[in-house]
Amino acid sequence: MMRDELPSEKQREMLCDMIHSAFVELRLLGRDGEAQQAADLADAFHNIPKEMYGWGSFTWDAFRGMLAHYQRKWRVEGRPTGPDYVWMLDQVRADGRKQGGQA
Repeated sequence: MMRDELPSEKQREMLCDMIHSAFVELRLLGRDGEAQQAADLADAFHNIPKEMYGWGSFTWDAFRGMLAHYQRKWRVEGRPTGPDYVWMLDQVRADGRKQGGQA
């Protein structure tokens, strides 16, 4: 698998904000007994803290695909919705493009 250029310091800060949002959602899902949804959210995020620093094969598209899969599965009518992680990631990538990066 091809690797993308690693996120900039600013992008890593923004990714940490996303991870924080995911932890808050995980806490709420656990409180509400939504174990499968919590597991799926954890699955979408579990590699990014290490990959954004060079471990494994960081790619923006792979991470976006994991987030999109989670949202397609769980962001359905009649269910409470959490943050729009795909939109948030697109903002992180856009910030890298503004800074002259290859995101």
